[in-house]
Amino acid sequence: MNVLVVDNNVPALLTIVGLIRGWGYKAEMSETGWETLDKIRKGSFDLVLMDVSVPDMSVQELIRGIKELNPRLGIVTMTEKSTEELERGIRTLGIIYYMSKPVSEEHLKEILDHISIRKSVHTE
Repeated sequence: MNVLVVDNNVPALLTIVGLIRGWGYKAEMSETGWETLDKIRKGSFDLVLMDVSVPDMSVQELIRGIKELNPRLGIVTMTEKSTEELERGIRTLGIIYYMSKPVSEEHLKEILDHISIRKSVHTE
């Protein structure tokens, strides 16, 4: 599984990418919305794991842009500032999972393993 991790907090981004690679998955990183869309346009990803705060566009714009480029691409969102309104608004855009930060390593691994298994079952 190839994961694109999006977060403008570089230390967090490096940590998450390192964990994902350590678990045997491929991972690339992106710090902005425009960079994310460019990487999706050029690459082949199975999942986008993204913080809802990117500096150059709203999370709603980014999710819509991702879905326009690849409607089947799974999206998992993370945030430090969760509200019911934010969660409801993001969930209506067709994401797979919404979670609050900090995310435990175990929980993140469980989510990725689950998505990877579901993806392999659906592609066989």
